[in-house]
Amino acid sequence: MTAGRQVVDPARDLAADYSRRAAAYARYWAPVIHPMAHPLLSAMPLADAKTILDVGTGTGALWPLIQAAAPGARLWGVDGAEGMLRAGDAALRGRVAVMDAQWLGIRPARFDAALMLFVLFHVSDPDIALRQVLDVLRPGGILGLVVWGHDPGLPGRDIWTEELDRAGATPDPRDQSVMRHAWMDTPEKLTDLVERNRFAAERVWSGRFSHAFAVDELLATQTQCGLPSRRLESLDADARSECTGRVRARIQRLAPAEREYRVEVIYAIARKRERATAS
Repeated sequence: MTAGRQVVDPARDLAADYSRRAAAYARYWAPVIHPMAHPLLSAMPLADAKTILDVGTGTGALWPLIQAAAPGARLWGVDGAEGMLRAGDAALRGRVAVMDAQWLGIRPARFDAALMLFVLFHVSDPDIALRQVLDVLRPGGILGLVVWGHDPGLPGRDIWTEELDRAGATPDPRDQSVMRHAWMDTPEKLTDLVERNRFAAERVWSGRFSHAFAVDELLATQTQCGLPSRRLESLDADARSECTGRVRARIQRLAPAEREYRVEVIYAIARKRERATAS
C-alpha cells in the first residue's frame, strides 16, 4: 500500500452513495422500477412460506406486495446502505439489518424463501452472494431474482453526457468494479449463474416495460438520484444551473415517445437443491 493514499472500498462507497440519495430514490426511482418486480412475486410459490429474507431491501417499498404474496410469512430484510433502511417505512423497524450481501451474518437454513430484487448486479462477486443466500435457505428453499436485461438508460442520456462534458464535469465517480450487469443480462447468463451456485433454475424469463416520463419528473430523477446527479456535483452552483438549464431546454423539445423509458427485465425462480450443504 502506498503511504498516504486513501483506499476506497467500492462496495462501501456504493452503499454510502445510496444512503445519501435514499429519499430521492424512494420518491423518484422506486415508483418507476417497482412495477417491474410484480411479475416475479406473482409467479413465485410463496403462499406457504413462513420466513422470507429480502436481500437488498432498500426502503422496503415492495414489502406490502411481498406480504400480500406470502400472507403467513414473517419478513426480514438486509441492505448494505443504512440510509436506505432508515428512509423506509416504520414497518421495517426491528426487522432489517445492515449487511453486505456477500457476508450475511445469519445462521444456516433459516429461511423458506429469499428475494434479490434489482440488487445482484450491484455485488462485486455475485457467486459469493448467491452462495451466502444458498446457505441461509432451508433445503428446497426458493430464490427469486430480478435483474436488468437490455437497458438503454433513461431518456436524454446522450444529452446529459454532451452537456456535462461541455460544462467540464468530471467523469462518473462511481467505481464500476461493483457493477456486474454483464454477468446476468440475458436469461441464459442468469440461468448459468444460479445453477453453478447449486440452485436448480425452475423458471427464467424476460419481460419488457416502459415508463412515460414527464419533463419535470425525468429531470428530477436524473438530477437527484441518477448518473447526472453524481457528475453535476463536480460543478459549482452556477455551472450546475447552466448545465441543467441547457439539458431542460433540449429535453423539452423531445417528442413524448422520446421521453419514454423502455427496458428489458430478467426474472429467475430457482430452488436450493435438496442435497446442497452449507459452504
